[in-house]
Amino acid sequence: MLRKLTIPLLLTTLSMLLWTSAVAADTYVAEKADKITIGTGVRVRATPATSAAETGKLSLGTNFTATQRTATKAKIGSQSDYWYRLDTPPKGWVFGGLLRNFDSAKADAARLTLIREKLGAADKVYGGLYGSDHENQSPLDFADAVEVSQFANRAAAASKNPEVQGELELAYWRAVQISLFKIPPDKASKAPYAAWLKQLGKHVFYTEPSAEYLVNPRNYWKLADRHKRDASGDAIAWQAANAFVGGECEGFISCMSGRSQMMEGEYLKRYPKGKHVETALQHVNDSLAYIRKEWKNQPDEITDVDLKEWQTILAPLADSKAAREASQQLKALQALLK
Repeated sequence: MLRKLTIPLLLTTLSMLLWTSAVAADTYVAEKADKITIGTGVRVRATPATSAAETGKLSLGTNFTATQRTATKAKIGSQSDYWYRLDTPPKGWVFGGLLRNFDSAKADAARLTLIREKLGAADKVYGGLYGSDHENQSPLDFADAVEVSQFANRAAAASKNPEVQGELELAYWRAVQISLFKIPPDKASKAPYAAWLKQLGKHVFYTEPSAEYLVNPRNYWKLADRHKRDASGDAIAWQAANAFVGGECEGFISCMSGRSQMMEGEYLKRYPKGKHVETALQHVNDSLAYIRKEWKNQPDEITDVDLKEWQTILAPLADSKAAREASQQLKALQALLK
């Protein structure tokens, strides 16, 4: 009796295995496609499901060639897409909603797009002396900002185009500054913040008044010097002009004047016809108006206010309402010296 049952059972089992194999074969579609990750910390799964074990993570801007995809799309949150197979470590499946097609012939454009999606336009300022609540202006958290900075650094090194390099190198410092804004004041000596600060070394500094770490503005100005002939130079210089210099002027007019000359004044000297001249002049006018108001109240500070430098900064500027106001403010200050 047992023998009679064994053969039919084996046949049934074999049929089921063949059917299962056929179903599995239909589940995946062979598709060779170059992809790039568009998210940070993209999870790789053992099977194409969010419940599957995680085999590893891919950082922002990682390129790989998918060898298969699922036959049908899956919906995760508001996104509907295929899962794609990754055959290099960490092997597994990646949800297509976190990927984008990648053309190596247009690598620079693809990487710039990713950076702009994460940081905004190259001249978008987070924080700066005239910013407010700067630590909350970027949606990136600390880990994301670090990952974006690392991607920008790799992308800049891979590019052969000076124009693209300039924007990507600037993106590195912008992302670094965002990461610094996200460090809790009482946890800088703990992981993961301490290791990051050690890696950045002298490129960043701590300022007591605001109890935070800042990118040294010289990093921006050096970059601006390297790209002064490129279109990206204007944006780099504007970021430099808005970078924190640390400390507080405490209302002293010599400090207010010097700081303004170091920031927006330096931008105006380099780019008298730049995109941000009017905004820079608004800041200059605020500084000059304050200096003029406090001039007689701070006689000991007067000799350290360099009015000749202001003349050098303002002279090349094209005529505008803001430029005329700045010139009038300067003439009024010069008259006070007589």
